[in-house]
Amino acid sequence: MEISKYSYVILVGFFVWLTIAPRNSSPRFGELFLAYMVALLFSLVATSEIIMIKPVAFFFTVGGVLAFCYLVARKTIRVTIKNK
Repeated sequence: MEISKYSYVILVGFFVWLTIAPRNSSPRFGELFLAYMVALLFSLVATSEIIMIKPVAFFFTVGGVLAFCYLVARKTIRVTIKNK
């Protein structure tokens, strides 16, 4: 399987999973993030079983994993500038 062949599917998966991700301003962010993480986990496990039959589904979920990593990095890394 060529990963470059499925790069568009990975990009679309990234944007779809990023769109359905919970927002930081939500009062129930923790609960929604846990549900998002579990849905992504189940999706990844299910699509890894059918990778030989439907590789598009697997690479769509790989885009979701990249979106998850982006969300965690965005939530974890903070840059602040202090004015004197």
